[in-house]
Order: sequence, then structure tokens, then C-alpha cells
Amino acid sequence: MTAHLTLTRIDKVFQRKPDLAERLAIRLGAPKPPAVRAVDDVTLSIQKGEAVGLVGESGCGKSTLGRIVAGIHAQTGGTLTFEGRDQPDWTAEEARRARLDIQMIFQDPMASLNPRKRVIDIVGEAPVVHGLMTRREREGEVGRLLREVGLDPAYSSRFPHQFSGGQRQRIGIARALAVQPKFLVCDESVAALDVSIQAQVLNLFMDLRERRGLTYLFISHDLGVIEHLTDRVAIMYLGRLVEVGPTADIFRSANHPYTQALLEEAPRIGRGRRAYKPLKGEIPSPLNPPSGCYFHTRCPLVMDICKTARPALRDIGPGRISACHLNDQS
Repeated sequence: MTAHLTLTRIDKVFQRKPDLAERLAIRLGAPKPPAVRAVDDVTLSIQKGEAVGLVGESGCGKSTLGRIVAGIHAQTGGTLTFEGRDQPDWTAEEARRARLDIQMIFQDPMASLNPRKRVIDIVGEAPVVHGLMTRREREGEVGRLLREVGLDPAYSSRFPHQFSGGQRQRIGIARALAVQPKFLVCDESVAALDVSIQAQVLNLFMDLRERRGLTYLFISHDLGVIEHLTDRVAIMYLGRLVEVGPTADIFRSANHPYTQALLEEAPRIGRGRRAYKPLKGEIPSPLNPPSGCYFHTRCPLVMDICKTARPALRDIGPGRISACHLNDQS
């Protein structure tokens, strides 16, 4: 079965451009400004109609990976394959279509919506530009999209500041749906909302998946959201994937020590009263990551080999992979 989207050995390095004084210093032998490897050799496949969660601490590179999938950032290395075609082989029309087929919904709807435009323009501009509807059809189509996401079509003449946070997020969803996408990248799409509103938006995502057959990449640090919404989950640490598998299996029996630590401290009903023990240490700087396994500086099960050798992602069960030297001993 061909995957809907495949990432193969994706890297993303951010290198700050030196200013004039730095360029002169570099010519005289000074080192270049440090580079940040935000995404490090990530390989991941997502099937059509699947919902995959991407989890990790802040700064681990998950949003950068989402932007690569959505075409906002270009990867430094590796290959993205969509619907069986490798990105370098895309024709101009295939590249244009892929930019429409893969849409991104951002964390802060107020920051991602143009405050100077009315809803009808925010939602209706892209499909008109790309020839998916005429300007004459725009009002009716925008009204239909607003109804689909649970908003009154009469709101189409309002500006973003006239809505609540949950309503603004629904507008962002309607804007993404307007170009008839097949794949949605949701980057912390409910993190800025109140808990009661979160539930409504999450239910909307589930309804849209069923009605439209959408494929999702959910980026979140909220394990409750990931457990509720996704079929599989990928755990990311300092730009690397450390564990991937079916959501139910990982939540029941996590393999990687980092995944275990995340799940151990996730709030759960029925656990009773317990002492909170946060994961020790700070996440290392991506400017100067540790050698070997990136997690070894914080891992309670660290071995000597972890400090020098990078663990490979290996099969540990049906549909499950993990990158931990402890698996080499089994």
C-alpha cells in the first residue's frame, strides 16, 4: 500500500547569515555562525485517512517538521513524497496542487488571520486565486464553509477581532478547507483555547476527517489530545524521532525512556494522589547537542554506549519502532 505522505531522512538546518563584520572575520579565519539542526534524519510514512500525532517538548523541532510537510520551509536534506511522487520530480502543476492539498492550521488564530480583512476575504481569497471558485460564487461557498465548521454565514462580513478564540480557530479551519485539501497539518491547533472550546474543536476535526476523508498530522505536547484523536504517534526529541507506533500500544507500554517519562507525568483520571516527579535536567541546546543518544544526559537508564553511539530506529513489534540501546540487549 502506497503511503499518502512519506518523509525520508529529512533534515533542516538553520544557519544565520553573517553580517558584514562577520563575513570579514570569516575571511580571516573566524568560524561561521553556529548552525541549528532543527530536524535530524527523520523518516516517517503516513497512510491516507490516518491521523498521526507528533509529540515532544517545546523546541524539539516538531513545528519545523510540520512546516516542511506543508511546504512553508524547504528541507535541507532528504525527500518528501506525496501520493507516490517524489518532491524533486514534481511538475509545476503538481507542486501547485501539493501546496493546496497540504494545508496547515496554526496555534494562534489571531496571529494567523489578517486583522485588516473580513472573513469572506480570508476564507475566499485563495480558492478564487487558484480558480477553484469564481468571485461570483465566493459568497455562497464561504457561507457553506462557515456552516461546515459551525459558524453562522452572516459572520462573513466581520473582522477577526470580533470573534472569540474558538471562533477564530474555526475560521482558520474554514480557510484551510476552502482549497479542498487532502492533508491537514495541525500545529498545536487547540493549545490556545479554553478546555471546553478545545473539546468542540477536536470534535470538529474528527467530524471533518469522517466527512472529507482527511489525513492529519497533529502536532501537540498535550498527550490527552493525541490519545483521543490519533491512530499512531511519533515521539520527537531534539530533532530526532525516538519512537513511533500505534497510539494505544504506546500509551499502554511505551518503550523508549523518554516516552515513558512523558507518559508517567501526564495527568490521568484514576491515578489518585501522587508526587509529581518532573523529567530531570534541561533539554540540551540544539546549537551543541550531546554525542550519541541525545537523551542520555537526562535518561535514568543511561549506559556507556549511549554517550558515544547513536541508537538506530529498529522494529520492536508490529508497527512499532524505537531508538534505544536497551533494545539491542533483547
